[in-house]
Amino acid sequence: MSTFKDKLRNGDTVSLINVNHPSLGVVDVVSRLGIDAFMFDCEQGNLSYADVEYMGRAAQANGVGAIARIPSPEPWIIERTIMRGVDGLVIPRLDTADQARRAIADIRYASPSTFARKVIIVQIETVPAVQELDDFLSLSEVDCFFVGAVDLAKSMGYDGDYSQPAVQAKLQDVVSRIVARGRTAGFLVKENDMAYWQSQGVTMLYSHVNEFLSLGVRHWRLAAGLPV
Repeated sequence: MSTFKDKLRNGDTVSLINVNHPSLGVVDVVSRLGIDAFMFDCEQGNLSYADVEYMGRAAQANGVGAIARIPSPEPWIIERTIMRGVDGLVIPRLDTADQARRAIADIRYASPSTFARKVIIVQIETVPAVQELDDFLSLSEVDCFFVGAVDLAKSMGYDGDYSQPAVQAKLQDVVSRIVARGRTAGFLVKENDMAYWQSQGVTMLYSHVNEFLSLGVRHWRLAAGLPV
């Protein structure tokens, strides 16, 4: 069976789901529904290192990738998170390719014997990062460039509103540049825009368990003939 890293590298369409809740039960149930990997959010979520370790084991037991998003790319955070047995990291808060290079080196230091199997996802989410995008794309160790729409909109002065035309144009430009270099692009998608971003070349589709629940309840109510 192909790993999550293999699928990212091969350009397969994959799902990365933010589990949202520190719950082994949620991980166990959702990992049986056909997703590719969980993201355990230690940047914006309330997960402990113990949560990451045990939830990661539950995901891996069902053949689903366990990816942690760290709060910042500091060496001790990378080392401590990698040592929880996760399959890889989402690295946020990067403005320069040199910062990404240092983070990659820290991952290699923390897992020298398994580094080649670790998933490395770099977030492109600030104006400075976009300005250095070509340098980011030269980093061969990166498996996916995750375009952070909300944070890029904030960095552009739009208070996180990525529906603004200027932000949409920038997002489309960034995705197209990633895809043109033959690299994998990731993006936050919702039911109404998933097909569009796929048509632009996005292959890593990021969403939240809460969004899954909302979508499921809405379709259940429609099937039952109830108002939504």
